[in-house]
Amino acid sequence: MKLLDLLTTFHGWLSDQDFIWWPFSFLRPAPADPITFKLTLMMTGCFGGLGFLMFTVMALANSAFTADAAVSTLAFCFGGFFVWFNAVTKPLWNRRVRQLKK
Repeated sequence: MKLLDLLTTFHGWLSDQDFIWWPFSFLRPAPADPITFKLTLMMTGCFGGLGFLMFTVMALANSAFTADAAVSTLAFCFGGFFVWFNAVTKPLWNRRVRQLKK
């Protein structure tokens, strides 16, 4: 249980940093507000879209853009953020919310 507490504390500290949320700081809930599934969908759309855009620009700049790579990058960006936000961010954030309410 100690490791989970340490992980929750570290994740909470990291999630409180402004640079983590840039440029979507409007999505960051207050530390005492839980993250909902709806919010994880909005976060996925914003961060997944930004990630896809960044990878696409890099591929175009390096003459490495292909339709196959674009499709797999799209799936990886949105899928990766969706899994991360729902498997890591949401549970640890909401665990901290419960701890703050005690």
